Amino acid sequence: MKTSLLFSSYPFITGEKVTLSGITQLDPLVLWPILSDEDSHRFTPEAALRSPEECTLRARQYEANFRRGRGLVLGIFSNEHKLVGLLGITRVDPQVSCVTLDFILHPRYTGQGFASAAVRACTGYLFQRVDVRRIQCLVLPHNRRAILVLERCRFVKEGTIREGFYWPDKGIVDCVLYSLLPTDLRPKKTGPAYYL
Repeated sequence: MKTSLLFSSYPFITGEKVTLSGITQLDPLVLWPILSDEDSHRFTPEAALRSPEECTLRARQYEANFRRGRGLVLGIFSNEHKLVGLLGITRVDPQVSCVTLDFILHPRYTGQGFASAAVRACTGYLFQRVDVRRIQCLVLPHNRRAILVLERCRFVKEGTIREGFYWPDKGIVDCVLYSLLPTDLRPKKTGPAYYL
């Protein structure tokens, strides 16, 4: 796994329908509609932000985590250059060559394929450029939209980790673990058809 490549500079990843890139040059207030949405944050470890001023602090946290090699947050931009969401690459484990993804969309852009396009673009980059061997996601069992995105992107459900995580805003929660390996993306071999 090329951890140094992942943290040398923010990647610029293009995909169908979206571009993923760093958000450090953005005005932190651009993040407000995403980070303040109560409905979306029902499914995240942290609560929605309460004031626009908190966006500056959150943007600084993102930058500090990137500089320390702990994770990075990329903006999900539509082809019209609108910020439609955020995608995080966290829990970077060079020994196992594994990362964890999470994503959140601006409420106005849910259900339009942006999350699926972002996850596909990011997984392609991580497998092909960074030589990651495993990408995983942890989602709450009732987060149907995220589960649908992961299944569309060919992630495999490994199981439910019962009462295995403490999320500060939610308490102790169950999480469903999904993962994707490069072999999951290879075409399935089918044998000859037999007719009776």
